[in-house]
Amino acid sequence: MAAKTPKELRHWQRERDLIPEMVLIYCRGSHGTIGNEPCAECAELTEYALLRLEKCPFKKNKEFCSFCSVHCYKPDMREKIKAVMRYSGPRMLFRHPIFSMSHVAALLRQKCRQKKAAAEKK
Repeated sequence: MAAKTPKELRHWQRERDLIPEMVLIYCRGSHGTIGNEPCAECAELTEYALLRLEKCPFKKNKEFCSFCSVHCYKPDMREKIKAVMRYSGPRMLFRHPIFSMSHVAALLRQKCRQKKAAAEKK
């Protein structure tokens, strides 16, 4: 039986599990790969993204990387992962519908928090 993940690390672990899935969806659609192994370029991107996630200083109660104040990806890798997210995001609704809906809800909550913080500064 696997050890239970602490509550404050659940979002981080979910991202760690889903990044390879999203890259594989992108790789199949964009590079035409077949099977469960991505091409060399996508495998490198997956490895890089997982390494960055592993070294994330905000693991506990992690928000999405797009809302992070620290951007730890190299510019070229950041553009690649953005392309992966843009392509795979809508397709995740069919592969992982519960995660997709919780992701949308979390995005909306984060935007509301940002809007509220901006209103308080005025």
